Amino acid sequence: MQQYRNDYSEGAAPQILEALARTNLEQTVGYGEDAHCARAAELIRAEVGLDDAYVRFIPGGTAANILAISCLTEEYEGPILAADAHPTIHETGAIEGAGRRLLATADPYGLLTPAGADPIWESWRANGSHTTRPGMIYLSDTSELGHVYTAAEFDALCDWADERELAVYVDGARMASAMTAAGADLDIRHIARRATAFTLGGTKNGMLFGEAMVVNPASPRGARMVERLPYLIKRAGSLMAKGRLMGVQYETAFDPATDDGSGEVLYWQLARHANACALELKRQMTGAGFEPFIQTTGNQQFFWVTPDEGQRLACDFGAELQVQPDPAGAGRVVARFVTSWATDLAGITELGEAARALRG
Repeated sequence: MQQYRNDYSEGAAPQILEALARTNLEQTVGYGEDAHCARAAELIRAEVGLDDAYVRFIPGGTAANILAISCLTEEYEGPILAADAHPTIHETGAIEGAGRRLLATADPYGLLTPAGADPIWESWRANGSHTTRPGMIYLSDTSELGHVYTAAEFDALCDWADERELAVYVDGARMASAMTAAGADLDIRHIARRATAFTLGGTKNGMLFGEAMVVNPASPRGARMVERLPYLIKRAGSLMAKGRLMGVQYETAFDPATDDGSGEVLYWQLARHANACALELKRQMTGAGFEPFIQTTGNQQFFWVTPDEGQRLACDFGAELQVQPDPAGAGRVVARFVTSWATDLAGITELGEAARALRG
């Protein structure tokens, strides 16, 4: 049966594997200083509409978050982020291990808001050097619970940060899903103009591994990040000798030649397929009588299930179970399903049949 545990269980999209095989015997300089990384960076600059963007390739998402937060804050500062953000629940104290304290808000569902960030800011203003000073805001798009930020939500956060001279960092491990979600009105060029830095995730969008870190040098703390990032990449053990492997993958994903007539390069096509599969999965699950935990249009879908139903769905389809307060008081848990570039619609039909059988 097709599994929905995550969006990186499979290897890589065929076009990317072919490019890696085609260039396998090339001899290039190391550490991301090769022609493939250079061209990939140029293609990304063109795609995001930022000619002077600084682009570096990082092996994984947690490393990218450590590096961004380390670059954008001082030792006595920390990032403001939602309580359900990835660094607070899924990174095993990685940010704290790098010497930064997380300043979590009370915002629910992983969605950072100015109203949630205000108490953190005001607490620092009241206590000064007796508490950690906010240096930046962190958000992920999509959020940890699948929320796709609207342009209004994103601009409100950027305005709030700008007024306080704070950096804005967007964790884009699932950026491709967010930018291609149904009804999304926030595009990557707008993010590039307003954020200090953001990532374009590859690990969760058809690549073997890799995240592209994109920095706007003209933004608050942007020039500082450009200066620090190369040194911190090396110090953190995240500088790959075979860095060209990430360059080849991103070069392929953003190559204009991959446009299939849709007006989109491969990077966005892969995510659009994953999102379409997720909406079909949602249709099948709701049709079987399962209530969504949260309404999402990206490639993560969440449903209330009984513990027994959850165990069956986890065993047969790789659903990830989460404990959330049940407003119905029925002791239900939440099952998360994640689709990917490789998801087969026929497999989703099989899931729907199994879901209907569970509800009898």
